[in-house]
Amino acid sequence: MASPIKDDDTVKTPEDFPPLLSKKFNITDVMQDALKWDKEWEAAIASSTAADVLEEMSRFLDDSYFTPDAMEFFHQDLRRVQNNVAKILRDLFDEGHFDTIWLLLNVAEKKRHINEGLKGACEAPTFWGQDCRALCPEVTVSNLLTQGGKGFVDFLTRVLELTESSLQPAFLPNSWWEQASNLPNPWWEQTPDVPPQRQISQSTKLMFEVATINRNKFIGHFIMSSVLSIVSDITNRSGGMKGVLHVMENTKGYVARALAQVKTTFRDKPLVRCENCTKTPEEIGQGVRFMVCSVCKAKLNFEIHYCSQSCQKQNWSLHKRTCGKKPVSKGLSGTKGDSLWAFGDSDPTANMIRDFGKKEGRHLTSLRDIGVNPCKGKRTPAAERQAEMLEADRNVDYFLFTASGEAVRFVIDDPGAKMIFRINRGWVMTKSSDTGLDAMGEYILKVMSGYPGLSRRIILKQLCEEHGAGATKRIMGLEKKSREHGKSTFIEGWVKDSSSVFGDWSWLGSL
Repeated sequence: MASPIKDDDTVKTPEDFPPLLSKKFNITDVMQDALKWDKEWEAAIASSTAADVLEEMSRFLDDSYFTPDAMEFFHQDLRRVQNNVAKILRDLFDEGHFDTIWLLLNVAEKKRHINEGLKGACEAPTFWGQDCRALCPEVTVSNLLTQGGKGFVDFLTRVLELTESSLQPAFLPNSWWEQASNLPNPWWEQTPDVPPQRQISQSTKLMFEVATINRNKFIGHFIMSSVLSIVSDITNRSGGMKGVLHVMENTKGYVARALAQVKTTFRDKPLVRCENCTKTPEEIGQGVRFMVCSVCKAKLNFEIHYCSQSCQKQNWSLHKRTCGKKPVSKGLSGTKGDSLWAFGDSDPTANMIRDFGKKEGRHLTSLRDIGVNPCKGKRTPAAERQAEMLEADRNVDYFLFTASGEAVRFVIDDPGAKMIFRINRGWVMTKSSDTGLDAMGEYILKVMSGYPGLSRRIILKQLCEEHGAGATKRIMGLEKKSREHGKSTFIEGWVKDSSSVFGDWSWLGSL
């Protein structure tokens, strides 16, 4: 066994203690494959208790090794790390853009920065090196990427608030880890080779405290390494950061923040819901194991989920019609059967599509099928005619009229532009917002002014008849702003800028 830690001892390096936990759980080295390493630790922690972890760590150490001066040194060392963490985070958050930049990054880039943080934490001077990961169940890629990466921002905010709330070392609460506090030493009577001048402690109180200090040091070094990785990419305008910086520099601040906020509402993967009661595993509670229809899985490679045999029996009268024959589900909100599964339940655009389908008495999954919802104010006669025609032909984005009164069907092919145009059209036609007319009108003028039988003057006259005499002034005002920003139109600029964050919007073509 190692010698007791004396007053003048420094913190031991990871090599001083063998990686017992990594060996026990057969964990891949973090430097070889950080993603695999993280997944293996997640699985290991899920199958273990904090007491199991502390027991392994107590093989070579117990309370009798730690003197009061050594404990004081450990506390001061932790506080030093946390002071550095607090300064870095405070400087970043005071700048006001860090969280927006992080949220706008794509998933692959977010994972890379988190992995850099984990690698840095494993190389930091802690007692157990990579094994300290076992003390931090909340520090996982999946946890930190929830809500489009908001989980990471929330984690940083929580650590900063805790660290700034006291001058003493701050211990981040975790109910899983705290279950190991004040347990008896499991090795007390299993150490016959202990020198006679020293007696093994029956307690693990100090051992738990030392482990907790190292847990928080690991978290501190993780934050510093991951944040510095992000800042380095911002400074060097690395490949993964270029698109985000372009959005930040070429749109107004509120546009970038709005894009970032939208990303936090996107789901990373479809939900699992019971086909009968529609509940998710989280809504039912811990311990539930969902089943799938074995026939559909075997014959169609298609999954229909049930939370219990009772729900499966209740739903059989409906499911038996297509069981093993066709991949048909109810398309419950957020599941694979819902083409809008990536959108959160509170997303207004997705809910507008879903709600419209319910009102029509059918399952609606097409963006082109959106008509015009009931007006919240009073439309002009010309706008009422437009609404009726759009309801009758939902493939059309807008109807324009030549000088002779002939209707021209305006249909947008680009899925991203179509989505933004229809959102603005919805605001205008339902009078639910004062915005939208300028963006809608500017885009129509850009695309359709040269169409046979139409002109800029004819289109503006129509829009004034439909939406008021102020339409021309508002549209021309936006055209001027677009020219000043070097953009063709607001809608085209929005689609171009946001494509670096959301992709090319081709996925909307399936809607």
